[in-house]
Amino acid sequence: MANRVDEIRRKIQARRRKISSEIGRKERSQPQYYPSHSESRDDTDYYFPSSAKGAGEPEEKLFRKDILMFQILTAVCLFLIVGILFRTQIPQLEGARQFVKNSFEQEFQFATVANWYEDQFGKPLALLPTTRDVALENLEGEELNVAYAVPATGRVTKSFDQDGKGVIIETVSNSNVEAAKSGMVRFVAEEETLGKTVIIAHYDGGESWYAMLDKVEVNLYDHIEAGKKIGTVSLNDNKGFYYFALKEGETFINPLEVISFD
Repeated sequence: MANRVDEIRRKIQARRRKISSEIGRKERSQPQYYPSHSESRDDTDYYFPSSAKGAGEPEEKLFRKDILMFQILTAVCLFLIVGILFRTQIPQLEGARQFVKNSFEQEFQFATVANWYEDQFGKPLALLPTTRDVALENLEGEELNVAYAVPATGRVTKSFDQDGKGVIIETVSNSNVEAAKSGMVRFVAEEETLGKTVIIAHYDGGESWYAMLDKVEVNLYDHIEAGKKIGTVSLNDNKGFYYFALKEGETFINPLEVISFD
């Protein structure tokens, strides 16, 4: 009887050891979590070995290097194409040259930008001079005569009524032509009917045109103060001539109404 009891006890102990070993194997096969302690925090963080992103999922980047390189190469290619376009004199490319030229020479609305900036921020645009001439419409009577400087004194040989846009002034040979008002040079080129021409866009929205020049001493997008030399008059029979016009908005005005050339 005692032997029978001992045998039953041995079987029970053997079964317990078997169950314990199986439980141990299962626990060892589970993922292990290790606590990570931080000196600046009282709570306990846990590190999870597996990433929250799915396997093979690409990481997001702030910018793509391949796209950036493509944009840089495109810009370089466009620059080289424009350079080759103007270095070659192939007649078939004249249309493309004119398109690029006109794109860079088209009028920039300085007055519109300056007025918007002042409405938004209450002060003149930093790129423009802080001292601006008084607008023509704010002057009355004799004050109109000081709104514009005289480009070069002389006598009128072709009136505004004859030309419809400007006047031709006869003056002393080799005379300098000076800016009538401060502004930005928006056009410098050889016109078919006017010869060498300079157009200055005033900061109050108007324009002044200077043409029939012998020499031009300003460049495109130069800032010009009133009274600064623009060029020299052309010569004809030992006399100097130049063309002058004023434009307010889309309308040409008679220069003789605001300037005395005597």
